[in-house]
Amino acid sequence: VLKAAERKQFKGVESLILTASVNEASGEPFTAGDSIRAVVDPETLGPRELDIKLSGALAAANQTAIFDEKTNTISFSATGRIDAPVGTHSILSLAYAMRSFNLKPSKDTSNPINDTRVAVFWENRPYIFTLRPGAAETINLKGETVSAQPISITTGNPKLDALNIKVWLANDESRTPLRIVAGTYQADLISSRIIPPR
Repeated sequence: VLKAAERKQFKGVESLILTASVNEASGEPFTAGDSIRAVVDPETLGPRELDIKLSGALAAANQTAIFDEKTNTISFSATGRIDAPVGTHSILSLAYAMRSFNLKPSKDTSNPINDTRVAVFWENRPYIFTLRPGAAETINLKGETVSAQPISITTGNPKLDALNIKVWLANDESRTPLRIVAGTYQADLISSRIIPPR
């Protein structure tokens, strides 16, 4: 379940709270109760804090990371602190922010000029994620044929890239993520609704 349901003061700054949680799981890599929470700028979706609580095979990714917009540093774990490029995202803030990126596919497939590169913090450092937009295609979602745009993601992290991560965005103004595939795991949108921010 993904939510952007709360906008409030966080450490004295107006912020939007994003959450991803697992309510049910039938096996690895996720377990019921796993969650990720991101505090972001409500306008830019740039992250301010990231809290990851996972179990099982993904437990090594657990941490709290603090993003300092003024110094462009990220503090994590007990003593970790690194410099990061301006505009570095967390994995959860990227899932929301990518909907606003210019992801028009290149007319010449041999010259992918429309790749989008964005810095993303993962584990203990920022990686440069490359989002390569594809041409619209139809996918079967809840028994219906839906037009969606596939976005292939490479990360520069061998473990993540081995999963061949791909996201399909709705081919309309909402740009809602309809499907996410990582390795053998596939997540499909079941339902969506607008929750007025508190």
